[in-house]
Amino acid sequence: MVIMKRKVVGWVLAALAATVLTAPTGAASAAAQAGPSISQVVVLGDSFSDNGNLYALTGGPPPPYWQGRISNGRVWAEYLAQRLEVPLRDFAWAGATTGVGNIVDGGTVDELGAFGLPGMTTVFQNLFPASPVDPEAIYILWVGANDLRSATDQAAGAVAIGKAVTNLVTMVGTLQYLGATRILVLNLQDFAKAPAFLQEDPLILQFMTQGTLAFNQALKANLPPGVHYFDTFSRFSDFIADPEDYGLSNVTDQLILTPGADPNEYFFWDGVHPTTAAHGIIANALYQSIAPTVIIGGNDSGVPNLLLDTGSTISDLIALAAIDAKNHGQFVRSVASITNELMKSGVISGRQKGAIQSCAAQAMIP
Repeated sequence: MVIMKRKVVGWVLAALAATVLTAPTGAASAAAQAGPSISQVVVLGDSFSDNGNLYALTGGPPPPYWQGRISNGRVWAEYLAQRLEVPLRDFAWAGATTGVGNIVDGGTVDELGAFGLPGMTTVFQNLFPASPVDPEAIYILWVGANDLRSATDQAAGAVAIGKAVTNLVTMVGTLQYLGATRILVLNLQDFAKAPAFLQEDPLILQFMTQGTLAFNQALKANLPPGVHYFDTFSRFSDFIADPEDYGLSNVTDQLILTPGADPNEYFFWDGVHPTTAAHGIIANALYQSIAPTVIIGGNDSGVPNLLLDTGSTISDLIALAAIDAKNHGQFVRSVASITNELMKSGVISGRQKGAIQSCAAQAMIP
């Protein structure tokens, strides 16, 4: 990202104020179960999701990047589709903005670059409504980082957030209109924790973090009811804060610069992108988030994993409780509090509450 030292709080407030979309009023009821079965996974995104689209056209990036992935192996979308045992249609492009162009060839959110490489709005408009929407597919959108990298001051940041959120909400709304019933939108992770930026001035790192949070808040506030919102920011922060919980040991160095290192121990492949091992961890977190039933530490409660009117599933709430818990007892108490509130709201029954709490007690978390 090209960034400058500015007043962080002022930038964030300006960005939020500039996002002039209308937040949805009312609330979706404790909507549909996060399953039934999924027919296919359809992905729109950037370099974190591209499984070879940029490479097929340009031949880049070259080895040691693996077969067109911006990693040393398969990306999360491939692992997730494999776990679900369904086909994957991956339309992500490395370098894509949420809008028209792609930063690889000098494109922007508003314009194509020198070679016409696409952003996600361009991809989306070429796909729909020409291709029918599959009501049993899950449509996953994870994009926006390349929009924010152009923000050099408060005004530019506000405009970048506004355009990115508008583009994402437009795509989501169109998918719903065309008949999509399962849409998952991932927010952005904290790039200030990536190796490429660890040596930056602390004020710049704060600027980056707060800018990402502003984007995430605006995105969540403007998504329509019935859309699943996944908190990538919290999940990535936990992966990096407690890597040993995920079988990792290094979250500060780039594997690509460390020949001979164990690739299964590294979170970062290059300055910002995850290793294939980390992609597997991401896929597992997403699987639990969208699974048809609430699963805790490998224990299946059998309780439908409902999508709530907050945009989170029951499993999302429990996963965040696990992140915040300092010990197993605190985790169990947090799950009890969550399930008590869900029962009071009529979302789950007393029997279902007991099943979830029993699984939490049995799980080796944290």
